[in-house]
Amino acid sequence: MAYQGGIGGTFKNLWSPDLTTRAGALSAAQTASTALTIVATLSVLRLWFSVGTDNLVRLIGDANPMILIAVAHIVLMFVAAALLRQGRGIIVGILATLLYFLSTILNGTPTSWIVGAVLLGAMVGGVRGAIALKRGEGFSDDVYETFA
Repeated sequence: MAYQGGIGGTFKNLWSPDLTTRAGALSAAQTASTALTIVATLSVLRLWFSVGTDNLVRLIGDANPMILIAVAHIVLMFVAAALLRQGRGIIVGILATLLYFLSTILNGTPTSWIVGAVLLGAMVGGVRGAIALKRGEGFSDDVYETFA
C-alpha cells in the first residue's frame, strides 16, 4: 500500500484497511492487536492504581464480582490481541471489541470517547481483516501468484 500522506489518510487506514491483499488484511488484524494490547495494558494500570496490589489480590481471593469481571475483561482483551496478531480470533476479537465499546460508552468521559473512537475503528478494521483472512480467497495477490 502506497503512502497517501496527511493525517486523514492515517486515520482512514485504521477504520478502512486495505482488505484486497493478504498483507493488508494481516496488517489490519495486527493493528487491532496493538489497539487491544494498549487498552488492556491501560486497564491493568487503572485497576492496579485504583485498588492497589495487596487489595487486588484480596478482592480476587474474596471473589468480588466487579473485580472478577474487570480481570476477565482484561484477560479477554489480551487473548484477542494474541489471536489477532496471528490473523485469527474472529469471535474473541468481536467479543472484546463489543465489550470495549460498551465499557467506553457506559464509563467514559468525552475525552475517552474520542480516543476510544480511534481505537474502536482499529479494532473493527482488524476484525474485518481477520474475517478476510479466514475467508482466504479473492485477494488480488492470488491472481499474481497464479501467473508467477
